[in-house]
Amino acid sequence: MLALDHFFVLNPETDKLVSGQYDYGLVVLSLLIAIGASYMGLTLAAAARRSNTLYMQRLHLFSGSASLGFGIWSMHFIGMLAFEMPTHVHYHPWITALSAAPSLFASWVALSLLARHDLTGQRLIGGGVVVGAGIGAMHYLGMAAMEIGPALRYDPTLFALSIVVAVMLGTLALWISFGLRHRTRLRGYKRRLLAGTVMGLAIAGMHYTAMEAARFIGQPAPDFLPGSNSHTILALTIAFVTVTLSLLASGVNAVARYRALMRRSQETASELRTIVDAAVDGIIKISDRGIVLSFNESAERIFGYRADEVVGKNVSMLMPNPHRDAHDGYLKNYLRTGERKIIGSGREVWALHKDGHQIPVRLGIGESRLGGISTFVGFITDISERHRMETDLRRAKEEAEQAAAAKSAFLANMSHEIRTPMNAIIGFTDLVLDTPLDETQARHLGVVKTSARSLLNLLNDILDTAKLDGGHTELELHDFNLRRLCDQVIATQSLNAARKGLYLTLDYQAGEYYQGDPLRIQQVVLNLLSNAVKFTQTGGVTLKVQEPSVHNVVIRVEDTGIGISADRIDRIFEPFTQADSSMTRRFGGTGLGTTIARQLVELMGGTISVTSSPGEGSVFQVELPLPSGLAVDEDTLADQEVALPPLRILVADDVPQNLELLKTLLLHRKHEVTTAGNGQEAIDLYSNQVFDLILMDVQMPGINGHEATRAIRRHEAAAQRRYTPVIALTASVLEDDRRQASEAGMDGFAIKPLNLPELTAEMARVLGIEASAPSNAGDDVDDSTIDTVTLRQLWPDTQKHLRAAGRLLQAPENQPEAIRLCPDNPTAEAHRVRGIAGNLGFRRLAATLANLETRLKSEKPVPEALWQELQNDFDRARQWLTEQAADSETRPASWTEPDAIDPKTLAQVIERLSQGEIPERAIDLLKPGLPTEIADAMNEALDDFEPEKAAELLITFRDTLEASQC
Repeated sequence: MLALDHFFVLNPETDKLVSGQYDYGLVVLSLLIAIGASYMGLTLAAAARRSNTLYMQRLHLFSGSASLGFGIWSMHFIGMLAFEMPTHVHYHPWITALSAAPSLFASWVALSLLARHDLTGQRLIGGGVVVGAGIGAMHYLGMAAMEIGPALRYDPTLFALSIVVAVMLGTLALWISFGLRHRTRLRGYKRRLLAGTVMGLAIAGMHYTAMEAARFIGQPAPDFLPGSNSHTILALTIAFVTVTLSLLASGVNAVARYRALMRRSQETASELRTIVDAAVDGIIKISDRGIVLSFNESAERIFGYRADEVVGKNVSMLMPNPHRDAHDGYLKNYLRTGERKIIGSGREVWALHKDGHQIPVRLGIGESRLGGISTFVGFITDISERHRMETDLRRAKEEAEQAAAAKSAFLANMSHEIRTPMNAIIGFTDLVLDTPLDETQARHLGVVKTSARSLLNLLNDILDTAKLDGGHTELELHDFNLRRLCDQVIATQSLNAARKGLYLTLDYQAGEYYQGDPLRIQQVVLNLLSNAVKFTQTGGVTLKVQEPSVHNVVIRVEDTGIGISADRIDRIFEPFTQADSSMTRRFGGTGLGTTIARQLVELMGGTISVTSSPGEGSVFQVELPLPSGLAVDEDTLADQEVALPPLRILVADDVPQNLELLKTLLLHRKHEVTTAGNGQEAIDLYSNQVFDLILMDVQMPGINGHEATRAIRRHEAAAQRRYTPVIALTASVLEDDRRQASEAGMDGFAIKPLNLPELTAEMARVLGIEASAPSNAGDDVDDSTIDTVTLRQLWPDTQKHLRAAGRLLQAPENQPEAIRLCPDNPTAEAHRVRGIAGNLGFRRLAATLANLETRLKSEKPVPEALWQELQNDFDRARQWLTEQAADSETRPASWTEPDAIDPKTLAQVIERLSQGEIPERAIDLLKPGLPTEIADAMNEALDDFEPEKAAELLITFRDTLEASQC
């Protein structure tokens, strides 16, 4: 308690307390000193935080701590001098000097914390305690240095409060100083001034709180004179010394910082020099007068000059005219107007080499302005190699375009040259086939016709892929019936599938009518389906059509054929590529079918893909964006000639065989025909006669078809004659030819070799005649029930076909109910009846039986709806048969048996053919009883020296014959 009485006032007697007052001028001075010292300390702490070396960081912290520590001590001492009491006051020098130590330590701790990039809560509290305790210790040591008459004691409550305030304000000052760095948009000196103000006021707050805790016990000095204790000069001196020390610390730091920056600048300059010298691009620095200031090694390599030959000279020496003479003018104009043309952007220009030749370079120019004076840096890239490559590419592009044009011209010419004789071959073959011939002559001419058609198909494939590669194919959008299109494709391949004993089914699960190019879609499906049938030996092929989403149709062709190996599946859509190189000889074909399909699908905005396993089969999938279309008339006359009234027709062609063929065909159809051998002759004939229609060959010597048509149109306009339609006859199939024909005034387009159904349809179109087919008995049938194409190909003898159809439809074992109740193998029965129905042309019945066969093979329950559909198809077939029998005045009961075929002879021929022999005598005896199509197919196989294939055809015929006679 005795010790506490020496330090604290426990029971103060107010009448013995000596009071004093503050000199507010000195109080303000103390605040300014605290704020200034805090600002200086924070500035040096920030410098320490940015320092790159430990030496500079410690120098900044040491000088900052000294500045802040002595500033705090000066603020404290000036604050004490500002307090005037009615007694004499002296200070013990050593204790006064010692009181500065805690403030220096507290300053070091505070600035060390603020120099960090982050500050945790634990460090913040610890630092606040150390700073508060240090400043408190400084204050009370400084108070202890006072030598005065009254005894100095402290109010214990205010004393404790001053320590708490010191710690709290120290923590607050650190938190605010650190927080302002991350939580304010203020930058630089503004942020430090605000933080220094807060810290300075916090330090002053701690001091003046502690001053309130002091109690001076005693009596005023009797000899004290008011005003004698004024220490203004001393306070100002201390302030001056403090500011001087702060400025000295700042100067030391500035000098150190300058030296560091100078060193860094030298290092940077050295690095830049190294970079410039090592740069691949040439770098040239010039003054605002165009004088070269530096010239790096790459520039020496590009221009051929040494640096000492260029530096100090005008940069225009590196430029060819006209830029050399105009360069200084460009530079002066920019400096005067500020108008930029190449500064800040790159361009390709020509530069001048030392040896005088020009080199292509890419130039980029940047500007540096210092003290109002501009310098310019140019970056030069030698693009000689790229320029050479671009020149070669341009030349190659021009050559490729010329080659493409030459190829197109070659294709057009070759198309004309090949199709012109093909037109005569096919046309005259048809004419000869219409005349009386013996069997051998008819067979040989059939081979000629078939071979010519095969050659024409090959030519069409090559031209199609050439047109697609050249971008000459255009789509023609129409509303069409997709289901009918698929039925037609199935029908065209049904015969080939039936010959090989394959099932060919259509699984249709989409809408009926769409808008697109039906011809191209049919071409894609036909290519894929014919390939599937070609490469499938057992099993069959399924065409699936689905619509998984609106305007998105998926067409899948699934087969059980040979498959495609994994190493060739990625190349299956490349031109002239097949699943195996041996396939070309084994199966035939050019390998263009899938290529054309891919090109057409992509042209229509779709995708095509394939999945396959060797020996298991393949699945080709086509996805097409097809919008819904309007219902269209399903009647089609594509395979039939259009009936036309007798017409006066002018035919112009420079090939006599073509003129003779067309004249014969048209005269046979009751038309009046006039022929012209060239364009001029056609113009003369038109001027003197009146024609209903002109068939004009495009490529003729002298005046070609286009020029002749233009002359005819001019003559029409001048003489005010009636408009005469002109149809272009050409062997070319490119879209450009159609466009040129239309521009010449032609109204239609017919491609050689001429197809009479297409030609008559085109003639009807340009004449405005409604298309109608010639009335032939047996042709006016339900397309969904009977396949007229199969009838014409397999059954030219109508009576034989009707007798065979009657046997099929009347046999009890062929009835739907008999197949359904078959106890042994209903799948085999369905397969047997399907083959017979397909050969007889009952397309819809064969398709339903194929679906039934597929369902039975999968061992899934057959829905009742499928059995009912089969019964309905049988009823439709019977109805058709009844109508055909009535039309031909023949009843099924009166049908006679076909030409007898000796089963023994048939079996012997099959056996010998299977062994590779060709028994010509036995075959001749067998032919009269064979259907024409079977006989022709057998002859074709024998002509190709494939007796095994002929044996397969006869085996299929025998099975059909036996089944129909049961």
